[in-house]
Amino acid sequence: MIRRLFVLLLCFATSALVAAEPTSIKAPKPLLAQVQRLTELLRDSYAVWYPDATMVQFVKPREGQELTLVVFTVEGFGGGNNHTQYFAVFSPETDEKGKQHFSLIDVMPIAGKGWRGVRNLKAKVTWNQKSNEALIAIDALEVAGDDAPNFPSKKVTINLLLKGARLVEQKQP
Repeated sequence: MIRRLFVLLLCFATSALVAAEPTSIKAPKPLLAQVQRLTELLRDSYAVWYPDATMVQFVKPREGQELTLVVFTVEGFGGGNNHTQYFAVFSPETDEKGKQHFSLIDVMPIAGKGWRGVRNLKAKVTWNQKSNEALIAIDALEVAGDDAPNFPSKKVTINLLLKGARLVEQKQP
């Protein structure tokens, strides 16, 4: 009986540890360090980065180009329960010693309390050879009608254009 109880407790403790691990962060430490530094610039004196909500996607929009897309959350603005999701694009680089680094291309707010939210980062990236721009489409939910501020329900697509080193949101009609 005691052995069964011990095994049951061990299974419960192990499953709790697995569930507590952040599943959305599958990013190299240098990238997370860059996101943390970026958060320090974007936050106020109360707000903090919520690392467990960070989402990362590695894409190759065209031959010979790699981009790292990141959605990260800064919460607690003004000491309250406000939060903002930011979208950042990084260029992954490796130095002559093989050390990985991520250079920031641009960052912009794309969601937040009472506005919209990105639940999963599964961006679709297409490259326009004529204009030399990348179109980035991200599925999101937007607050509509009687939605509570933190529970958006209307499905939308956020269309961002990466023009050189600037992100611009393409408004939908």
